[in-house]
Amino acid sequence: MLNKKSLFGLIALTLIVIMAAGMLSGCKLDGGNQESAATEPPVPTVDPAEIASTKVVMSSKHFDLTLYDVGQAIQNGQYYLRLMYGLITAEQFYDSVIKDLSSYLYIVNAAVDDGFELTQDELDEIDRTIADQLEQVLLKYEEDVAEDVEDKRAQAKANLEADLASDGLDFDSFIQLATNNMRMSKIASKYYEHINDTVEVTDQEIGDYLFTNRAEDSKATVSEFVSKFSEYCNGNGAYPTYIVADCFSVNHIALMYETESDDEGNVTYLTESRADDEFKIEQRLDEIEDFDGFMALEEEYGEDPGMDNELNRENGYIIHPDLISEYYDGFVYAAMNLHEGEWEPEADPDAETPPSKPALEFFKLKDGTKVVKVRTQPGVHYIIVNKEFKKGVVEYEKGDAVWTSWKNSIAEKKLDSVYEELMATWKEKYEIAVDADSIKAKFPIDSEKK
Repeated sequence: MLNKKSLFGLIALTLIVIMAAGMLSGCKLDGGNQESAATEPPVPTVDPAEIASTKVVMSSKHFDLTLYDVGQAIQNGQYYLRLMYGLITAEQFYDSVIKDLSSYLYIVNAAVDDGFELTQDELDEIDRTIADQLEQVLLKYEEDVAEDVEDKRAQAKANLEADLASDGLDFDSFIQLATNNMRMSKIASKYYEHINDTVEVTDQEIGDYLFTNRAEDSKATVSEFVSKFSEYCNGNGAYPTYIVADCFSVNHIALMYETESDDEGNVTYLTESRADDEFKIEQRLDEIEDFDGFMALEEEYGEDPGMDNELNRENGYIIHPDLISEYYDGFVYAAMNLHEGEWEPEADPDAETPPSKPALEFFKLKDGTKVVKVRTQPGVHYIIVNKEFKKGVVEYEKGDAVWTSWKNSIAEKKLDSVYEELMATWKEKYEIAVDADSIKAKFPIDSEKK
């Protein structure tokens, strides 16, 4: 069944120029499943590098996919980890990738037949995107050029072209593949938006959603509530409809220690490695006006990728005593003392070690807002309270972000049914020819664990 998430997953399978060009040449995947090796058909004994990546292996009414395109799907697809852990066989892996790419071809063929094409502005945007990504590729190649080479860019491009040639590609065909696939991606995206616009959600449906989900959400543990909330912040779900416990959220500036490893792989965190940054931050804290000023400082110094996520940044990380094991050891202890003024964790008779109570240092911003500093194993954190989450039914206004997330969740489920019907129609209308033997020869899977 094809839904919104799987559609965009398929779009992600299209060729991305920033992938290293030589990555797929002679690619040999480790299937991690010894038992399946004896029952699977033998892979043709052909040198993968001798099979040109421009060879068309999936063709349809309006679009074709080459071995290079399939290679991108293999490298980026959702099935690779399942293969590596032995959850699926090599044959199942091939079948799954081909099935997803076939679904993608059904979509773009239907889009073109329904009159969806790109404007000149959209075509120009593709050219700019490819130019930008190509620049990033060349910068990566420049890093490997010897220091004594005078024209590093020329040598970088020559090295790129050599890698392309080893995979049966020249530079022009590489760019053409990128252009064609980005065009397909944009057409599919426009078509999805069109179908999405045909799905309507009524107030009654939202009311039914709230009635059902509040009853369920009110039974959740704090961890389950936070998990659902985190999914929402990461764009993978709807806002919870019920908050199961009084809690609050925090944002932080994270300074991660440098590390060094010995010959046995033991890692040592160098706790003095961020001393200069600590000094600079603490010199400025009492001059910062408020929360917004603190977050501006976080943009300058912070190293937590989660704080780059807009919704995480807006809503913060939820803190509650039940979550003491969900964060770096000592993080919740610091946050609770910041919020409560004074707080001690309850002793857990089943815990192997007592809860961490690291040293805390407090600062104040100009408006009196408190900030706490705490050291965890991987780094230093400056923590500030973001907002309160009071137990009970989530408050919302029609049309706000919370309400919209519920509406979108209902719409996605309705879209599942729409796409299931459309896919059945598309499968009858469009024939896709697949050269599975060439795919398996180009990307052989070694089923024996290494």
